[in-house]
Amino acid sequence: MKKDKIIYAVLALIAIGAIIVIAVMGLNENTSFLKHKQLQINIGKSFENEDIKQIAKEVFENEEIIVQKVELYEEIVAITVKDATDEQLEQLNTKINEKYGLENTVKDSITVYEIPKIKISQVITPYILPTIISLAIMVIYALLRYRRIAPLEVIGKILGLNIVAEVLFYSIIAIIRIPFNNAIIPASLAVYAMVSILVFNNLESKRNRIIETENKK
Repeated sequence: MKKDKIIYAVLALIAIGAIIVIAVMGLNENTSFLKHKQLQINIGKSFENEDIKQIAKEVFENEEIIVQKVELYEEIVAITVKDATDEQLEQLNTKINEKYGLENTVKDSITVYEIPKIKISQVITPYILPTIISLAIMVIYALLRYRRIAPLEVIGKILGLNIVAEVLFYSIIAIIRIPFNNAIIPASLAVYAMVSILVFNNLESKRNRIIETENKK
């Protein structure tokens, strides 16, 4: 019991720490979630992402940069940056021209898109209802299969451990300032799946022990 209390206390401190960090500093959002610019550059020939990324780093220096190929023929590159001045666009165009032997102008080859800020709630909300439904299905199934185990214990393990795991997951992200990006949700779902598997393995083991004890009587 003492060990459990220590664990709960540590988890509570981590959660409180995360709340303080978010209140003071906010989440460390990836550039793609903030208001930013996407530069689509028509190079007109094949290229390597790393080469474009290196050029972009020289132009935008310490800014966070996301580089990816677009279009079927992969001759257009999209560069995501927080902001881009006219001077930086000129530098970027000049360096790409030098790299690939082109004579493109900024006006002809670079299209700038203004992307508004994405609220994190917009990203998370679509997953809430499916998660609730899946939890309800798991609880109903578990109550039927593990009838020999106290219902409150079954429900507590399925709901409690998943909630604790998700709170801990997002608290760690907030505290150590991991950028919130599109990989966070899949990672969160992976945590949810792993915890659920562990819970059901634990319930199955306990059920088997109860059955063995009943058979010996």
